[in-house]
Amino acid sequence: MFWKRAITGSQEYAESIINTVREPLIALDQDLRVVTASRSFYEVFKVNPKETVGQLIYDLGNKQWDIPKLRELLETILPQKATFDNYEVEHDFATIGRRIMLLNARQIQRVSGKERIILLAIEDITERKEIETGLEKAHEELKELAAELKRTARVKSEFLANMSHELRTPLNSINGFSEVLYDETFGPLNEKQKKYVNNVLTSGKHLLLLINQILDMAKVEAGKMKLALSSLPMKSMLNEISLLVADVVSKKKLQMSLEIAEDLPSIEADELKVKEIIYNLLSNAVKFTPEGGKIGMRAKKADSGIEVEVWDMGVGIAPENMEKIFEGFFRVDTPYSRVTEGTGLGLPFSKKLVELHGGKLFVESEGLDKGTLVRFTLPGSSRKAV
Repeated sequence: MFWKRAITGSQEYAESIINTVREPLIALDQDLRVVTASRSFYEVFKVNPKETVGQLIYDLGNKQWDIPKLRELLETILPQKATFDNYEVEHDFATIGRRIMLLNARQIQRVSGKERIILLAIEDITERKEIETGLEKAHEELKELAAELKRTARVKSEFLANMSHELRTPLNSINGFSEVLYDETFGPLNEKQKKYVNNVLTSGKHLLLLINQILDMAKVEAGKMKLALSSLPMKSMLNEISLLVADVVSKKKLQMSLEIAEDLPSIEADELKVKEIIYNLLSNAVKFTPEGGKIGMRAKKADSGIEVEVWDMGVGIAPENMEKIFEGFFRVDTPYSRVTEGTGLGLPFSKKLVELHGGKLFVESEGLDKGTLVRFTLPGSSRKAV
């Protein structure tokens, strides 16, 4: 009696463990007949114990488990290896349709006798495989899209570069002859004629600036712009560039503040390009600050390089425009932008030049009429050179 109670208790204990497993699990005897099955097996495959226990696995559910690959696993592989893991089986089940199952099996030898028990765990991975397939497809589509965007950007840059070259040659002639006329080299002009010639010359210079900036942007985007590195004494350079805007600062009655650290180090960078970065940012600060306003520049040592901030108390930037300011030809629509010249390329081009040196550029503004701060960093030594 004790022996029978022990067996019954062990069986109940084993069945309770099987029923706690979330994935469908069945136990088979050495003849591949079902000894017991977990509750989740019955729920997933929509069968009941009466038509399951004692049945040959291949006969279950109107022979829906008579799968050639499963036969191979149970009859050939399992007897030799005692286990198999993560075998995928795709099959059209009568009760639940076409599914992809992941099979794991363990062969357990009983303590008494030579009989064996096989535990077969079945995990439905159909949805997971669909997600994986979808992700792979999306990844491939993204790669194709990225390649197409890269190709389009290259074609655009090449087109702009070619067109700019074609436009610059006749434009230089227009500007040259306009200067000759304006200087009255071949005879005097009346007041109206001189005014019109000056308009032609001013517009020509503005257009030439635009073309040159397009060419430079195209070079940067195409990876063809190189740096001519040299040691730059940044303290004296910043003071020098601030003098370039001194006249217009005075005309607009602006207050300009300079806070340049005494220990500001020299850096290895491209002199002309660094000057262009700083001049662009100072020019923007002057341009978009109303008469009588304040602008300034701060510079300090940062790690092995420098950090420079150019700020103003001008028109500021609306939150919805913060992402657009680095787009080429975008100009913030304000009363000041309508009366000032500009291409909208100065800030994005400055950002490109900073990044070309291995630095970073950020723009901050609390909103319209609340000013703007542009901060950029440059490393002590740039990685790219001619």
